[in-house]
Amino acid sequence: MAAIKQPKRGSLHRSEAIWGYLFIAAPLIGFLIFGAGPLIGSLVIGFTQWDLASPPEFVGTENYANTLSLSLQPLARELDEATGEPMYRCGRERVPESRLNEFTTGQIDPITNAPYICEVRYARASSALPSGYEEWFQFGIGEQRYIVGAIDPVFWKSMFNTFFLLLSLPITIVFSLIFAIAMNQRIIGSNLFRTIYYTPVILPIAALALIWLWLFNPDYGLINYALGQLGLDSNINWLGNPVTVKPAIIIMMVWKGLGYQVLIYLAGLQSIPRHLHEAAMIDGANVWQRFRAVTWPALTPTTFFLVITSMIGVFQVFQEPYLMTNGGPYFESTTMVMVIQQNAFRDTQMGYASAQAWILGVIIIAVTLLNFYVSRRWVQYEAS
Repeated sequence: MAAIKQPKRGSLHRSEAIWGYLFIAAPLIGFLIFGAGPLIGSLVIGFTQWDLASPPEFVGTENYANTLSLSLQPLARELDEATGEPMYRCGRERVPESRLNEFTTGQIDPITNAPYICEVRYARASSALPSGYEEWFQFGIGEQRYIVGAIDPVFWKSMFNTFFLLLSLPITIVFSLIFAIAMNQRIIGSNLFRTIYYTPVILPIAALALIWLWLFNPDYGLINYALGQLGLDSNINWLGNPVTVKPAIIIMMVWKGLGYQVLIYLAGLQSIPRHLHEAAMIDGANVWQRFRAVTWPALTPTTFFLVITSMIGVFQVFQEPYLMTNGGPYFESTTMVMVIQQNAFRDTQMGYASAQAWILGVIIIAVTLLNFYVSRRWVQYEAS
């Protein structure tokens, strides 16, 4: 009987390798074309000045320097041209220092029907900053006032706004954990509540923005109506006031992201072995002690996952402020991604926008690495 010829081991391995490479070819090619390619391209473009209409012009690190440059300067006090005395503003009056007593001894301002409030007058901000710099903000230490200027103050303001929106993270995590624990109980209608809380996650962001535009409406919005019924101020222009616009967007972001985090926490809660709670109950632990010693340690990896993913999402937030405020008022709700989008597709400053995109990427990587480093102190994995 003739022996069956066995294929060579080398050719078999070669055939398996070829099929393996064919299977990974599609996602690998997709990553190179739509991932690594644009990533490397944007890095190169960030060192150029390119408006899409003319060839790119190499400018070195100029885009990065213009984006990140800051200037801190003291503001000189305004002096009277005739006497050289420091000037003050008392109500609507410009008052030299020699006449200050006339306004600070109990005199009443006829416009406000209150005693005069006198403030030091300073020179124009533009005269204190170097050429090409614009005012970002001012602050005072004692009687000395300082001005912080930037070549691109809108980018710095958008960076502050983006970091401010990170306040939504602890709020969302706390509420989602509370709701997840409540929904994890065996109560009637728990599945219905899970569906209700998850609905905002799957709804189009445009529809959600319209809902919250109506809720925040200063004239007939439901939020102002509820405040009025409670006897509180009901004339708040939530999206038109620089003070309230960021908290308003945070409220929407918390509501929108609550369902997803509740779902993740529910999965984490249901993965905790029941015998751990039973052992704690046998030892006489109350509800809070069981949460602190059993539930929370088991949920720290889940919480860490939510912190990382949600933080990256906040740094990339665009749709919510774009649809609700378009970055206003006075750029108080403009985020870093909005600035990048405007520079790239409205002003066609592709090199400048690419540099800003890489700055944002470096910030995200740095904050993520910092979170991983800090997580060693509070995240408890099962193996440890």
